[in-house]
Amino acid sequence: MSQQVYLVRPAIFVPVTLLVTAVIIASHATWWFLTAVPFIWLGSICAQPNLNLVNGCLAYVAMIVGGILWACYEPLGQAVFCGAVAGYYLSAIEKLVRIRAVSLDDLSG
Repeated sequence: MSQQVYLVRPAIFVPVTLLVTAVIIASHATWWFLTAVPFIWLGSICAQPNLNLVNGCLAYVAMIVGGILWACYEPLGQAVFCGAVAGYYLSAIEKLVRIRAVSLDDLSG
């Protein structure tokens, strides 16, 4: 019996969809929603299918900062918080769907 590792592919569909959504919301509501774009990217990069705290630490910090900013200045805080939350959790779901098991024998060549 050979050991298996899991190949987690990066999220592609979710960050692009959220980027388009942020631009549409920014054009209709407030331009502060463009600040969500780097936090969508950060959440997408930090997300893992098991939602562990080690890999998602920066995304969780961004969520906390977004919550604090939301209390101080609502449009900016809402954009940061929503971008980080949506980027992190939706990218984790996409990565969970796209994960696949790979045998170590296949990796060694």
